[in-house]
Formats: sequence, structure tokens, C-alpha cells
Amino acid sequence: MARAVTRHIAGMLQLASQADILAGIEWYARALRFARMLVQAYDGLTLGQAVGVIAALSPNNKWARNQTDAEAMIKAWHMGADPLSVKVCTFNPNKAKAAAILALTAEDLLTDTIAEILNGRKVVAFYRSIMGDPDAVCVDGHAYAVWIGERIPTTQTPSLGVKLYADIARAYQLVAKRSFNLCGVTLSATQVQATTWVTYRRLLGYN
Repeated sequence: MARAVTRHIAGMLQLASQADILAGIEWYARALRFARMLVQAYDGLTLGQAVGVIAALSPNNKWARNQTDAEAMIKAWHMGADPLSVKVCTFNPNKAKAAAILALTAEDLLTDTIAEILNGRKVVAFYRSIMGDPDAVCVDGHAYAVWIGERIPTTQTPSLGVKLYADIARAYQLVAKRSFNLCGVTLSATQVQATTWVTYRRLLGYN
């Protein structure tokens, strides 16, 4: 059963070039470095808040713009302005989540409040992936297409319910356990997702 669930992910990982693997390993690590830079630049900001804002603003947003939007909202908050006044390239409810994360108190941050505010399987997984959870799997449209083994436009990605999302995440976790045999490098589930994402996009000619 595991082989049937994981075979397309495993196959994509076997198609990964060394550059793809390096990019996959670096993807979330680079995002974390960016978040740490924001923490250093804006006093009072915690790492969880920085990553939470990035994750909140990620839906329907390209990575470069995601970074720009996150810093713009954080900068407004740092200067005492209303973060909601900042124009961002995502949905208004997501901007509201980012603002709510910035408004958290030190006491709030002692709990898993950020994940509760984000409140979405994909965006919470994105947050946890950046924070360094090796088992977190962000299942976006490309990750779904890799799992099912078909080229599917992201606009046609079906709704991923609780069970389906968990099944797909588990498949990536299982492939991670075999990653050395598949590509010569031991990868976490998070890194398998990122590496196959990079590989899939390269093979289809995405920028």
C-alpha cells in the first residue's frame, strides 16, 4: 500500500538533479534566514511572529512578493501604523491573520496561538516547515500533482480534506525514509516536498 501511495513522489525524487536537491534542502532554510533577518531589523518581533506573518500572506502570492509584503506589514507595525493599511498581494482574511499575529502579546506567544490564527492545513504546514519541523509537509497544487502523478494546473487542484491531506503528507514522510536510496541524500519530509516541488516545476518549465 505504501508503495502505491508513494511511487509518484519517489519517481519525481529520482528525477531530481543535484541542483534540485540543493534547492530543495535550502528552500525552507533560506526562508528561515529571511525571517531571522526581519527579527534583527525590527525590535520586539519574535521569530514565530515573523514566520507567521510570512505564512499568513503566502496564499496566492509569489515568494518574492510574499517577502516584500511581510516586511511591509511588519515595518508598519513596528512604526506604530496600522498593518492593515498595507497593500498586499493576497486575500484580505489572510492579511487580517498577519495583523492578528503581530498584535499577539508575550503571553499569547507562549502557546501555539500562531498556528491557531493561521488555521489552515496548508498555511500551518508552511509555517511549521519554515520553523524547522522536519515532518511538516506543505501540500500545495504542485505537491498534489506530484503525489497523484499527473500534470494538473494549480487552479484545478481539488479541495484537500483532512483525510486526503493527511494521506498525502504521510506519503511524503514515507518517501523521506527512503530518500537516500532514491537520490543519494537523506532528506526530511519537508525537504522531499521542497525538492520534488522544485523538480516538478523545472521539468514543466515554470519560472
